[in-house]
Amino acid sequence: MRFSTKELVDIAIGIEESGYYFYSQARKRFDDPNFRELLAFLAEEELRHKEVFGNMLRNLGEAPGVFTDEYYQYLKALGEDRVFRNNDDVDAVVAKVNSIFDVLKIAMTAEKDSILYYSELQKIHEKDVDAVNVLKKLIDEERKHVVLLLELKERLELSSG
Repeated sequence: MRFSTKELVDIAIGIEESGYYFYSQARKRFDDPNFRELLAFLAEEELRHKEVFGNMLRNLGEAPGVFTDEYYQYLKALGEDRVFRNNDDVDAVVAKVNSIFDVLKIAMTAEKDSILYYSELQKIHEKDVDAVNVLKKLIDEERKHVVLLLELKERLELSSG
């Protein structure tokens, strides 16, 4: 089955919604105001990304070129084989979170998965300059999140070690 570009962007919107829910739920697990503030910031970033994708979706035509069913299946797998598929998955993962390090590890995996997915979407839209620019911005945002999470992890390790 071949997926339309719009369906693939819908998967990206779902990724951002899951990220928002994860950060919001994880935030409830901590009393430390610094952790809570960071997780609230990351949750808001996911909502902002969702809005960008929503705008992109409204303006998106089909990507030119021929893509095999195998490639579309690959993209679907990237979108669906992420850390969270739905809120129940998030709740199950958050219930097992015992430390901020758990949250950081899960978040970094999710952010890296998002970068991979959006990079593949770029290939589909390589002839659509506007779509490529939007995706580049989103990838850059996700990279900033990875760096932020890594820096926080390193600071926490130093202060607890």
